[in-house]
Amino acid sequence: MDRRTTIALLLCMLIFAGFTALQSKYMPKPVPKPAATAAAPTTPAGAPPAASVPAPAGAMGTPVTLSDPAAPASTPAVPVVDARTYVVETPLDRATFSNIGARLLSFELKRYAAAWGKSAYADHHTKRPKKGDEVPEGDRVELRASPLFAMDLGSGAALRSLANTPFAVQESLGTDGKIAALVFTARDSSGLEVRQTWRVRPDTYLMDLDVAVTGAPANATEWSLTARSWPLLTDENPETDGRSVRGISLVGKDLKRDGAQGMIGKNPKLHEGAAHWAGVQSHYFLGVVAPVGAEGRSAITRGDSYTLTAEEKARLPKNSKPTQPIAEGTLVMGAPANGAQRFVVYFGPADYFALAKLAGAGRPGSLQIEKAVDMGASWLLPFSYPLLQLLRLLESWVKNFGLAIFLLATVVRLVLHPLNMASMKSMRAMQQLQPEMDRIREKYKNKPEAMNAAVMALYKENKVNPAGGCLPMLLQMPLFFALYAVLNTAIDLRQAPFIGWIHDLAAPDHLFDIAGFPVHVLPLIMAVTGFIQQKMTPTPSQQQATMYMMNFVMLFIFY
Repeated sequence: MDRRTTIALLLCMLIFAGFTALQSKYMPKPVPKPAATAAAPTTPAGAPPAASVPAPAGAMGTPVTLSDPAAPASTPAVPVVDARTYVVETPLDRATFSNIGARLLSFELKRYAAAWGKSAYADHHTKRPKKGDEVPEGDRVELRASPLFAMDLGSGAALRSLANTPFAVQESLGTDGKIAALVFTARDSSGLEVRQTWRVRPDTYLMDLDVAVTGAPANATEWSLTARSWPLLTDENPETDGRSVRGISLVGKDLKRDGAQGMIGKNPKLHEGAAHWAGVQSHYFLGVVAPVGAEGRSAITRGDSYTLTAEEKARLPKNSKPTQPIAEGTLVMGAPANGAQRFVVYFGPADYFALAKLAGAGRPGSLQIEKAVDMGASWLLPFSYPLLQLLRLLESWVKNFGLAIFLLATVVRLVLHPLNMASMKSMRAMQQLQPEMDRIREKYKNKPEAMNAAVMALYKENKVNPAGGCLPMLLQMPLFFALYAVLNTAIDLRQAPFIGWIHDLAAPDHLFDIAGFPVHVLPLIMAVTGFIQQKMTPTPSQQQATMYMMNFVMLFIFY
């Protein structure tokens, strides 16, 4: 049994080490960053002129011509339409659209502070607004790409991009006098018309998108709706955050997570089947699109490398890499018979319980977007959800997530106390039998069968179960794995202060540097207390070295 316990512990160490290595392994292939469109109705001073796009004669606000990739090179020049941006705001967010391609360019979260915004809150955490307060412009979490979201005709090799197509834009005002909806319309001479109607929901980060396509040719049987991830200026450690960037989709009952780093320079991944939604995700934020009352044909994910601009690189720590991984997630939708389909588009925090309340046209939770939040393997979910709820409940009492984690750990230990006591009693009994077992091994060292029989007789005589110390430990593992998943994923811990130098429970507790090496105090305390606890715990001599080694392995994982 001692040998089996040692093997089990070594397997745990290999799993942890392998998981860390797989997360860290990537070879980004730098590509130039496409020029970003300014989030303002006019081109900023000093910026290059906006790209000219063909449009028919007539004022803005009337339907305009779709760009045709099959048009001959001799097509005569026509008047051009300047790129303009349109901003739609709610108390929670600020969305910026372009009339060129009807693209969503950026999505600002007004109540979430970026670690590396204009004020660099990662280095000046005392200036950071309180959680839930509105953050000043320039310091907000901004999900921005070129573009952040796009709708095109076709898919794959048959994709007909609308990226350069000028759309007429009509604004609809709400009761408060602010823009509540935008209607983008474009048509060509053949009678093909594409209309996108965007509506905001003031109380959530969800937007409604109605797409209507009429006069489409017979071979235009699919639509592609694509979300693209953003530069990682949102959280304190861009390198760690980069390992979480991925394309995500729910196809049938299978949740697909495709890491961007592993897809750079490779072919896109195609997931065929009933696609409920598709999109992209970083550690704490995500963007997805889901059809309402229908299912997509497939989901496609891609990985790319984004080269930071000089301004973005200047905001990040000096040793930051000049490139970052970028993910794309595409929902491929079969063109409806009537040419119209409603979608919901979400860009915002990966808050499990808030996502679980979202609805398309049905009951809350009907979209199933909450499944994008990584709460562990499916067999861990019955443990993860109650732990997250309990963590939030405890924080509502003590008003500090650090203290809430201590209380949660205490509750977990109390629940597991009977199993821990059973394990300790079994190990203590085994320790008392150790001299007698050594004598038996010496006596029957050349007779393995006789030695095993004598050892088993010794166990039976003293009523000791050799698995009694290991089995209770194995029964506790699902709860500990679930606790790790909750603490690693919960957006509640993002920028949550604790005490002293610990101002962000989602980031390493950086106290100071020694010759350029960062000193993190909490992992060191964990290793020291683990060593002391091990000294106080009765453990067979054959297992002591393995148990001590586990402390160093855990220090390596959590440092």
